[in-house]
Amino acid sequence: MNPTPTSQSKLLKIKAIHIAEKLRLKDLREKFTQPALEFSNYEMIVKYSPDSYLFVYNYGAVVFFNVPEDLQEKELGSIQEYRVPSDQGRATDVFLLEVQDTLIAPGAPPPTGSKVYFDRVVVPTLTFPVVKITCMLLAESTALEYYEILIENLLLKINSFSKTLRRQGRMLESTEDLIKFIGLCMDTKQEIISNLYIVDSPDETWENVELDKMHQELKAMMEIDIRYRGLEYKIKIIQESIEVIVDLSKSKRETLLEMVIILLITFEIIISIVKWH
Repeated sequence: MNPTPTSQSKLLKIKAIHIAEKLRLKDLREKFTQPALEFSNYEMIVKYSPDSYLFVYNYGAVVFFNVPEDLQEKELGSIQEYRVPSDQGRATDVFLLEVQDTLIAPGAPPPTGSKVYFDRVVVPTLTFPVVKITCMLLAESTALEYYEILIENLLLKINSFSKTLRRQGRMLESTEDLIKFIGLCMDTKQEIISNLYIVDSPDETWENVELDKMHQELKAMMEIDIRYRGLEYKIKIIQESIEVIVDLSKSKRETLLEMVIILLITFEIIISIVKWH
């Protein structure tokens, strides 16, 4: 019988912040205290130590893995110009990675498998692919939260328009305000489509069954796919409401134009009668 392994776990804190709607990573490459370990148009990784990293994503999310608070503030201060101006629009999330640090007795098989809970992932040993996958999904979840807030605000505005139509029977907002709102809805929809698509599984999961299992379980726990489909549904509602608003505005302009034409014709008739007399 193999000896029972003993373990002494440790908790590593992960903090994700959505700081902007879009980041040009090449503009940030020289902004941080350490050079980039990995860099692409989609993702930049900064390494402070073997168990401390910063992940920056082009859709506006940054993730600190086991980074001291003072260093977090220093790094965020260096990119202050890119940050969302109001805390009301900023989404943050905190997650934990629990490493069991299992000590294997001679002759015992190595530990395998990870466990996903609502506030943490438990792994037998700390590896960079585990860190990368966890931080990537937490960044996606935080970005989803940011856009969920934006969409809810747009739905509140749509609801306000609906109540006005029900009470007054007409739109009270000016044409300029309606156009600005339509532009905001279109811009938000475009941002979500271009920035927050469901990312394919990382390459590491194609080569490791355990990593793929952890990725799928963590993605399901954070409800990434469900929340994204929820955003799509709400966007569809907003789009249908915008079409109604546009039709009403068009009808209003056509009615106004018809009134102007009628007044002009009436004026011409009056002038003709006056001249005839």
